Amino acid sequence: MRKVYRYTFDKRTKRITAAISLVLAGVIAFLSFYSISGFLPAWFLTFGAAVLALYVLSIPKYVSVDENALEIHCVVELTRIAVEDVETIRRMDRREMKYAVPLLGSYGFFGYYGYYYGFSEMSCFKVYATAWKDFVRIEDIYEDIYVINCDDADDLIRRVLEAKAAKREQEEAAEAAGSSDEED
Repeated sequence: MRKVYRYTFDKRTKRITAAISLVLAGVIAFLSFYSISGFLPAWFLTFGAAVLALYVLSIPKYVSVDENALEIHCVVELTRIAVEDVETIRRMDRREMKYAVPLLGSYGFFGYYGYYYGFSEMSCFKVYATAWKDFVRIEDIYEDIYVINCDDADDLIRRVLEAKAAKREQEEAAEAAGSSDEED
């Protein structure tokens, strides 16, 4: 059974998004009114629109869990982690994210997403969050680390662990059936 966990923006994210949007609009207005030539405002507007489009396309929308995979859905991007590939999944405290800085991504503009570097663990990981709370850390067998946020983190972790256990039982049953067929 598939379960969907929707992302919700917190007040901090909404304030940061509004502030950055106002600053961008102010810079564009200033450049367009006070620039001597049209080159600088056009360049800034084009560059700003391209960066803004990249940010908007990466906004996290929801997380879904079924018997086969955990999927992180963004506006355009989809990250799919097979449940049998999940090595560890656990809740994270906000203090663990205290020294995480974005390498390439957003820190509050429509959420927190992209590649972050954690100075506490000295590692790079991918973040998909719309609020700076209720973090869940997922590490797969390929040593990729994902940090998401979920309002019902305990239920998400439970469902992933149940799906992983069910998948393991299916593989063991198939392996046992295959070995009994070889003996005949």
